[in-house]
Amino acid sequence: MSKLLLGKDSGYPTIHDPSILEGMSRLDSRKRIGIDENSSRLYGIDSWTCYELSWLNKNGVPNNGILYFSYDCHSKLFIESKSLKMYLFSLNNEIFESKEKIECTIKSDLESALKTELSLEILDKPREIITQENSIDSLDIERPSPKPNSLILTSTDKEVDEDISCSLFRSLCPVTAQPDWATIFISYKGKEIDHKNLLSYLLSYRNHQGFHEECLEKIFFDLKRRCLLDSLLVRANYLRRGGIEINPVRTDHKNYEQILRDQRQ
Repeated sequence: MSKLLLGKDSGYPTIHDPSILEGMSRLDSRKRIGIDENSSRLYGIDSWTCYELSWLNKNGVPNNGILYFSYDCHSKLFIESKSLKMYLFSLNNEIFESKEKIECTIKSDLESALKTELSLEILDKPREIITQENSIDSLDIERPSPKPNSLILTSTDKEVDEDISCSLFRSLCPVTAQPDWATIFISYKGKEIDHKNLLSYLLSYRNHQGFHEECLEKIFFDLKRRCLLDSLLVRANYLRRGGIEINPVRTDHKNYEQILRDQRQ
C-alpha cells in the first residue's frame, strides 16, 4: 500500500496517461478479512459512477458526461479510487471525435489495468434515485462495539422476506483514515435478522479501516455465517468523494437488480 497514490500529494496530469491506474489485489484484500477467494456462493459486481468526466470534442470544446462502469466481484484486481480520479483528469484536455471514441479508450485502459472485462457507458444524466426501505436508523440501541463483532448478529424464529436499510454507516480508508459514508441495503429471505443487533453491528464499523469492497464482503459473510438465511443480497451506496461513487453489491444468487442511486448520493 505504501506505493499507492492514495494518501500522497500529487499534481494533476495534463495528458492522457493510462499508467496512472492502479489495481489492488482482491486476493490480498479477502485474506485480510478471512474470505475464500474462490467462493462459489458469492456473486456480485463493483459498480462505479464518476461525475467529473470531461474531454474535448473535435473542435476543442469541452464536453462532460457521467461515467458508469462495473466488473465482476471475482476479478483478480479492483481499482484504487485516487488513481481512477487522476486518470480521469488526464483526459480533460484530450480531443476525442465522439463519445464512442472516449468510451472505447476508457474501457480499454481500465480492462488493461484490471485484467478483466467490464461494462461501461457514458450518460448525460444521473440514474434514477431509489428510496430507502425499512430503515433501522432510528432504533434505540446501546453504544456499539468499537470494532466489528459478528457474534452480536442473531436471528429470531420468524420467517420473513424483507429489505432493510441503514444510512448511518461509516468506515475509514485503510491508507488515509478518512471517513467513507454509505447507505447499506440488505435484502434477504429466511429467519428474521434482529434489527437492533444488526444496527449495532453496522455502526461498529465507524472506526474500522477497510476498503469499500472489503467492508461489504465482511458484512455479507458475517450475515451468512451468523444468521439462518435462505438468500441474501447486500449493497453499499457510498457517497461520492472526488466526484466518484462506488456501489458494490454481493449476493448468493446470480440474478439481481440494476444498481441505482440512493437518495443521499
